[in-house]
Amino acid sequence: MKEDPENINDNTELFMGLALSSQKEIYAFILSLVVSPSDADDILQETLTVMWRKFVEFERGTNFVAWGKQIARFKILDYLRKNRTSKFCFDSDVLKIIESNSSQIDNLSDRNQAMKQCIQKLPEKYKSIVKMRYARDMSFKQIALKYGVSKQSMFRMVGRIHVLLAKCIKNTLAAGSDYGI
Repeated sequence: MKEDPENINDNTELFMGLALSSQKEIYAFILSLVVSPSDADDILQETLTVMWRKFVEFERGTNFVAWGKQIARFKILDYLRKNRTSKFCFDSDVLKIIESNSSQIDNLSDRNQAMKQCIQKLPEKYKSIVKMRYARDMSFKQIALKYGVSKQSMFRMVGRIHVLLAKCIKNTLAAGSDYGI
């Protein structure tokens, strides 16, 4: 059966958007296991090729990065089998240890995504304070002057914002939010 050309274009655009936004994370995963940037580049290209070929199998609503890392893992294992004599190669036991540590990196990525979502849920005033404090690196005193309050009041307000964000992040992660499509 012939596919609808419009559907193919939609899939291409969707894949390209997901691949571009995920490429650095997948590359970092590959590089953490392969070491050689040139080999990591090759494995990334092979991984993206397989991801494109198998994109029809990708289940929307699941984590695209995790799916890509799983495909990359198989490509890395192929690479390791072919390059056993390389001094930059890990055996499968070391690979398992490194992969277990990469799950901590995945967790950090999930936490960062949850934090971004939670910041967006804050009232505008709180978002503005967070931006001034962390994006512009303004001191409590500078922010307090802008809002016409004491430095101690601003310090307490930022503390309340931290508590709100911590609760929101915890709830978001506990709910098992998926950051894929």
